[in-house]
Amino acid sequence: MNPNPQNAPSVARPAPQGRLRMPLLWRFSGLISGRRNAAVALCVVFASLADGFGIATLLPLIAVLDEGSRTSSIARTILKLLQTLHIPAVPGVLLGIVVGGVLVKGTLMVVALRQIGSAVADVGSKLRISLVDSLLRARWSYYVRQPVGRFSNALGGEANQAGDAYNAAMQMLSQAVQAMVYLSIATIVSWQLALFTLFVAGLMLGSLNRFLLGAKRSAKTQQKLLRAILGRLTDVLVGIKPLKAMSRQARFAQLFDRDLKDVRKASRRQVFSKNVNKALQEPILALCLSLGIFVALKVLGLPIGEIIVMSLLLTKTVLTIGKAQQELQNFYAAQPGLKAIRATVSDADAQGEDAQPGVTPTLERGIEFRGIVFAYDDAQPTLRNLYMQIGAGDVVALTGPSGAGKTTLIDLLLGFHRAQQGEVLIDGVPLREIDLRQWRSLIGYVPQELILFHDSIAANVTLGEPRFSEADVERALQAAGALDFVRSLPQGMHTIAGERGSALSGGQRQRIALARALVHEPRLLILDEATSALDPETELLIIDNVARLARERGLTVVSVTHHPAWLSSATRILRLEAGQVAARAAA
Repeated sequence: MNPNPQNAPSVARPAPQGRLRMPLLWRFSGLISGRRNAAVALCVVFASLADGFGIATLLPLIAVLDEGSRTSSIARTILKLLQTLHIPAVPGVLLGIVVGGVLVKGTLMVVALRQIGSAVADVGSKLRISLVDSLLRARWSYYVRQPVGRFSNALGGEANQAGDAYNAAMQMLSQAVQAMVYLSIATIVSWQLALFTLFVAGLMLGSLNRFLLGAKRSAKTQQKLLRAILGRLTDVLVGIKPLKAMSRQARFAQLFDRDLKDVRKASRRQVFSKNVNKALQEPILALCLSLGIFVALKVLGLPIGEIIVMSLLLTKTVLTIGKAQQELQNFYAAQPGLKAIRATVSDADAQGEDAQPGVTPTLERGIEFRGIVFAYDDAQPTLRNLYMQIGAGDVVALTGPSGAGKTTLIDLLLGFHRAQQGEVLIDGVPLREIDLRQWRSLIGYVPQELILFHDSIAANVTLGEPRFSEADVERALQAAGALDFVRSLPQGMHTIAGERGSALSGGQRQRIALARALVHEPRLLILDEATSALDPETELLIIDNVARLARERGLTVVSVTHHPAWLSSATRILRLEAGQVAARAAA
């Protein structure tokens, strides 16, 4: 059955592409404050200035130690500047300035890296919180169109990749700022040095750019393949029992093997491109540096001290630019995860339920389906001009052949879908005008597909809500006919139910799910084949308990069932055929 109505979007809207093509840090807008980014940038600027000043101080230090280097005009200029600042030009002081510059740089960079580390954690955490919040607010029709593995992958690997992408972006910008500071100092020392530095950096970046683009393509391919694999793996593990029972798992193993080989190829290309980029930077720099030193010595005749400082500035600037390119490569490797999780959040946001406040619901008179017409997508209507009334306190058995519209009727009552025509009325008030969250808080619901969490039985009953005590849990278990078997377990209600309740039998899972639906004392109890896995004796016990609650508390019960026990105990029997009420009978 396709649960997506015509009036709801059948396909989740993609993330706005403009948000994914913004300049680097804008891609993290709403995740990290501009103040934190500015603080990191300031730390990096001042750290680079301190380091650059320390390097520049090497010239007068060499001039003091080497008589031949005192002819350098740059050294004389720096010596005059030191005299103006009343700094003695002695080896100990000058060496202290060099070391101090390095220490100041190290300290400020530690502060900057601490800020980056906190921001990386914030990026992953905020994206996870946004994703969970968006998923919990999404309409039901969205979930059934999405593989569960997509969300698991987004919360795990993709959120981590988003943090890695931010780290790489900040590291790249940090290296770029340092390179600009070094280049500025190089320009002050010698404009020829600055031009030569730019030439070497351009040569290195241009020659290695194809490896950067190759790594980007490989990362994108790898992300796409891994997302598909994780989605398929989740589905296979959910249904692994029947697959193994029929020895049908081999075909899935072949599919995984094929896809994982493609992942291996993409990963190998990505790692190769990254390592080649890093390995070729130093040889290119060494060749250019050797050429530069030769020209400075033989052609320009510069003093050896000035050549040493220029070589140091050239090396630091070019290597820093190279590191920035490596971080850009790391960003491209992690960017698919950032894009994917933001697209998932955007998709879920676009499919959010209307959260507008409405009328506070009651269930004192009853429920009415008035002229309901409902169809999924472009299919034929599932419900056709349906009229039905359910009085408060009624125990209604809803029967009919498969595909008659029973589950669709329940979904309309729960507010999961809206009819194309007609109204669902609660005490005479249209459901579309009622606060859905408050309405659902009055409902206890046991679906056909039972899901228990890998947690204690008590936690499965309370769903972690602290307002319920152990006495409340026992009361709900008693009403569901589950208290005796729960007490017989080694740890009682604190026994772990297992993944999806696999540690319990089918009938035990149904009773725990029924206790969950009863623990908050609902006004409306909806049971969708909720006793199908029970033995006749236990089923009769539960039906008697539910009927007693209906008599004593005015509980309204709608049970989708084919079982004779329900048909004989219901106050009303309604049969659906071809989307209409075919028969009404009093029990």
